[in-house]
Amino acid sequence: MKPLFFDSLDALPPATALAVGAFDGVHRGHQAILQQMLSVAHDSGKAPWILTFEGAPTLSASSNPAPARIYDAALQTHYLLESGATLIRQPFTSAFSAISAADFLTRLKGAEVFCGDDWRFGKGAQGDIAFLKEHKIATHLVPYAQYKGERISSTRIRAALTAGAMDDATAMLGRPWAFCGVVQHGRALAGKTFGVPTLNLPYQGRAGEMLVPLAHGVYHGTATIHQATGAPKTYQALINFGTAPSIKGLEHPLFEVHLLDVSDDFYGCTVTLQIEKPRVRAERKFESLTALHAQILEDLAFCRENNRS
Repeated sequence: MKPLFFDSLDALPPATALAVGAFDGVHRGHQAILQQMLSVAHDSGKAPWILTFEGAPTLSASSNPAPARIYDAALQTHYLLESGATLIRQPFTSAFSAISAADFLTRLKGAEVFCGDDWRFGKGAQGDIAFLKEHKIATHLVPYAQYKGERISSTRIRAALTAGAMDDATAMLGRPWAFCGVVQHGRALAGKTFGVPTLNLPYQGRAGEMLVPLAHGVYHGTATIHQATGAPKTYQALINFGTAPSIKGLEHPLFEVHLLDVSDDFYGCTVTLQIEKPRVRAERKFESLTALHAQILEDLAFCRENNRS
């Protein structure tokens, strides 16, 4: 049966096994929480559920703006539903943020809770692990996963993405970093000028979310094309991310994706990019189109060789 998701905590039935958190990135630390919840749910016969929050990174009264997202909400939902549990994406409205910690617990309806030890909830972030135990809530604190001797966190993953360290991001995420967007018409300059056609993907969430500011530059990855008919197809790709200062000087960065040995345009198609290797080189402005063309050919040669290795 296809996993379900709801947009209100009111949908939660009584006595579930419930994983709770922001789950931005659904990284290896989050996966550990989900796996423990699923194991206990299987052994106890309880229904497995996940609770996360739309519009805020944590249940907190902080007035600071939410950090940029690792994935947009649609891709995050996809990764959470892969667990097979039922998902609630509770909007973090002003009314919801005003709920007391005690009232929030009543809304959990006797759930067995799985979370990290820094989870906070209720008005003013009054609720914490001690509060859960004080109110006799069955609680499982899942140890944080480690990478290079330090705790994996969404903050560390954002820093890796901002630095172009896609290998570190991949190791902490437990999967290649991904972005999903729709191919839009560009100026077609790369194809006409250099014979290297690209798919243009604006870098923003599909619901307008602000995403992590990825390091500008050239990457080698894959592009999966989702068309209206037929199965998705995945291609090796040379991926430029930035403002194309040598040609366009765009106001906002975008992905320009060249599919190796493929020339179709795929306008209007949804494309999923996956990047798991470090940035090939930083973006820079070239003194001439001839110099830019030479560098593009060098980048293509690198990606072809890297694909064989």
